[in-house]
Amino acid sequence: MVRFGCVWFRKNGGMVYPRLGGEGGKGGDVWVAAHKKMTLKQLKDKYPQKRLVAGEGANSRASALKGSRGKDCEIPVPVGISVTDENGKIIGELNKEKDRILVAEGGLAYRKN
Repeated sequence: MVRFGCVWFRKNGGMVYPRLGGEGGKGGDVWVAAHKKMTLKQLKDKYPQKRLVAGEGANSRASALKGSRGKDCEIPVPVGISVTDENGKIIGELNKEKDRILVAEGGLAYRKN
């Protein structure tokens, strides 16, 4: 292993997929999408919880060394919405129907040893 600043590099020989391991699937993404018939009241009623989570990637199996990808989560919002982060910085605006903004990208696949 070699330390470079605060990052460690390690040369790893061998197979990409270990003998009885594999690679899990990538987690799903969270999207905000504009829908013409959606209102803020409908949005509030449909999602009373404030935390929305996309699906987890599937584990690898003996028959499939790569696990399947997690299901994406799409949040329908009214047209004309501005999406901001927790600091108030505008991420994007949804001014037309079917506009989409990626607000959270799914996690990386996990490789078993």
